[in-house]
Amino acid sequence: MVFLASSSASRALLLKQAGIAYEQIAFDYDESKICAIKTAPVSYSQAVVEQKVWQFKAHFGSQLGQFLERGAIIFADSSVICKGQILGKAKDESHARAMLELQSGAKASVYSAMCVLAKDFTLSALSVASYDFAPYPEREIDKYIASGEYIGKAGAMMIEGFSGRYILSQHGDISTAMGLDVPLLKAFLVPLAQ
Repeated sequence: MVFLASSSASRALLLKQAGIAYEQIAFDYDESKICAIKTAPVSYSQAVVEQKVWQFKAHFGSQLGQFLERGAIIFADSSVICKGQILGKAKDESHARAMLELQSGAKASVYSAMCVLAKDFTLSALSVASYDFAPYPEREIDKYIASGEYIGKAGAMMIEGFSGRYILSQHGDISTAMGLDVPLLKAFLVPLAQ
């Protein structure tokens, strides 16, 4: 059993598809503290995960041990880096459009950080999936934004949907682009099963 300390539907779906038994813990992280993190773009997601772990521990306090007796807790965060800019979740439609236009016909990388907190150990990792995209047609951007599917997605990117149609080349696992490096997570979970 693992606990997913995230309200992400994509991460929950990845765990389900991988056959990993999980329980999702919806927790509202203080985004104001997280957004204040100053770091290099490539290490931003790791810094956010560290902040999430700290906030979770501070909130659950004595309950933390009960979770760890039953399994591991997974914390994760993803950010899209394009042309040296960190692209988080879109604040509104115009923000989503600006991020999509930046990625159109360009290279973008998804950095997904993960921390697995277990009773006897903590494991952290950063995975990267990079994509070269063909130009996004304006009318398709309009349709995608109107659908609302971009909401909650780092960089408004949806590899399993809209963005996936324009991939020219890719490096890295699709699960990383969806928010959680599942092959690596499975390797992390091996010690817990023994």
